[in-house]
Amino acid sequence: MRRAFAIALLAGVLATPAAAHDRGDDPPHHRPPPVPEGVSVPAWADLTPKQQQALAPLRDSWDTLPASRRVMALERAERRARWEAMTPEQRERMREGMRNYRDLPPPLREKMRESMRAMHALPEAERKALHARWRQLSPEQRRAWLELGGPGIVPEPVPVRVD
Repeated sequence: MRRAFAIALLAGVLATPAAAHDRGDDPPHHRPPPVPEGVSVPAWADLTPKQQQALAPLRDSWDTLPASRRVMALERAERRARWEAMTPEQRERMREGMRNYRDLPPPLREKMRESMRAMHALPEAERKALHARWRQLSPEQRRAWLELGGPGIVPEPVPVRVD
């Protein structure tokens, strides 16, 4: 009796996702995120020729894709175009920055995120000056500043001179 009940229960559990999929009902974790209010998603005919070229694999299904997936595809195409427009030196600098970020311990990564949010809130001239200063520092100096809070949050630490 228990075995029959277990088999029936298992069959019901396994059949539910398939039945939902057949009806077109995606589980909540598979649904694309909603498009933010005020964001318009162009139809295929409204895309620029450059966008159409970048999104050519999606041509036949573009107008039937959920709006959120079209927004994500447009964002991806824009990121790719920015990447391809970079010089090899700029690309390597980006890769190095990502490696450095990846190698930070999680608490320092969070401080870095907070510092970046604070820097984005600063006036442009001040943000550019801080960014230029950051690039002049050695990795050890950057890490020391980040451990204290980071640019945009705390002033740059004054190096201690040992005489």
